[in-house]
Amino acid sequence: MTIKKIFTFVMGICTLSAVAQNTAQEAQDQAHKYTDYYYQRKSLFAELPVTSEDIVFFGNSLTNGGRWHEMFNNPNIKNRGIVGDIVQGLYDRADLILKGRPKKIFLLIGTNDISHHVGADSIAHALDKLITRIKTESPTTQLYLQSLLPYNNDFKRYKNLFDEEMTVHVANVLYEQVARKHNVPWINLFPWFADREGKLRKELTNDGLHLKENGYTIWRDEVAKYVDEDAKFHPTKLYPLSDNDIIMLGGTLVGYAEWHELLGMPNVKTRSLGDVCDYIHSSAKKYAQNKPKKIVLLSSYNYDKTAKKVNVTANFSVDTIVMSMEKAITAIKEVSPETGIVLQSIIPVNSSYEKYAPFNSKEVAKKFKKANKELKKLAKKYNVTWVDLTPVIANENGELKAEFTNDGYHLMGKAYVAWANELKKALAE
Repeated sequence: MTIKKIFTFVMGICTLSAVAQNTAQEAQDQAHKYTDYYYQRKSLFAELPVTSEDIVFFGNSLTNGGRWHEMFNNPNIKNRGIVGDIVQGLYDRADLILKGRPKKIFLLIGTNDISHHVGADSIAHALDKLITRIKTESPTTQLYLQSLLPYNNDFKRYKNLFDEEMTVHVANVLYEQVARKHNVPWINLFPWFADREGKLRKELTNDGLHLKENGYTIWRDEVAKYVDEDAKFHPTKLYPLSDNDIIMLGGTLVGYAEWHELLGMPNVKTRSLGDVCDYIHSSAKKYAQNKPKKIVLLSSYNYDKTAKKVNVTANFSVDTIVMSMEKAITAIKEVSPETGIVLQSIIPVNSSYEKYAPFNSKEVAKKFKKANKELKKLAKKYNVTWVDLTPVIANENGELKAEFTNDGYHLMGKAYVAWANELKKALAE
C-alpha cells in the first residue's frame, strides 16, 4: 500500500470516528434538551395511545394543571400538557399524538418561550411550523389555537417574565395571523383572564402565572362549545365527585400520571399531594365525604426539616409513616364506612443519583423493608386491600429499577404501566 493510500485510509477512519462522535454527542444533547419531567411525561404518553375519537389538550403547565376529562365528564379528552414546555418541545413529541389522528386538538403554548426571552416573531414562526406539521400528519384533526394568557408580575414570582408583557400582546397578534393562514379557529382567552391593566386577575391565581380552579372554570366555559356543542358539565363544581369514583391519593408519583387512562377506568380521579405523608389523613377525610367507591392510598416519606431542596430523604421515620397511614384509614372508615380502601407499599428510590445517595446503606434498606412490613400489617388489621409494588418496580437490591426513573425517584412511563397492571388486580376485586 502506498503512503498516499495509507494516509487516505487513516483520514477516512478519523472522519468516520468524528462522525460517530458527533452523532453520539447529538444524541446526548437531545437526551438533555428538556427537563427530567418532560421526559417522564413524554415516556408516559408513549404508553397511552391516542385514537381518532379523542380530544387532546396540548400545551405547557397551564394545560398540564387541568383535569380536562373530569371537567367535561368525557374519558375521550386527553391531557397532554407538560410543565415548562415550549413550542419546540411540543413539536418534538407531536408524533405521539398525531399518529392516533385525534378528533380535535386544543393548542396553547408560548409562555415559557417568552420566559426564555425568545421574541414574538420567533415564537410565531415556531408555532407556524408546529401547526403545519399537525395539519400535514393528521389532516382530519380539527385544530383550535388558543391565545396566550396574561400573567401578573405583582406576585414577583417569575423574574424571567419581568417586562415581557408586551411580548405576550405581540405574540397574540401574530398567533391570530398564523391561525388565519392555516384556517384554524382562533380562541382568544386573554380578555377573560385580564384585569384593567392587562394583568392576570389576582383572584384567579396564587403565583401570578398558574390558575386556581376558578380560572380553569372560566377556561372550561370558554372552550366548551368547541369541545362539544352539547357538552354537559356540573354547573357549580369544576371537578365533581360521585359515589362511583375511585380516588387515587398520594404524592407527585400519583399526581404525575393519567390514571384513568392507565387503568382504563373513566371513574378514576387523581388527587395529588406533596411528597410527604404527614398530612395525607386530612385529605383522605376530605375526599371520603363524597362517599367514593374506593380510595387508593400511597404513602411517601415523612417531612424532614433538615432536608434541603428535596422532601424525600433517607431520614424518614417508619413510625411516622405507619401512623400517618393509620390515621388516613381510620378517617376514611369513620366518614364513609362503605368506601373500599386500597393500601400500597412505598415506592423505593434509586440511590445511584447523587441526591438519593444517602439511601445506599444497609440501615436505610432495613428501614424501608420494615416500613412496608408494618404497612402490610396495618392493611390486615383494618381489613383493607394490600398491594405490594416492590416485586414489579424494584431491582434485586430493593431499589427502584434503573430503567424506571431518570432522576432517582419520579417514574418513567413503563414504570407506571407495571404499577397499573398490579393495581388493576386489586381494583377488580
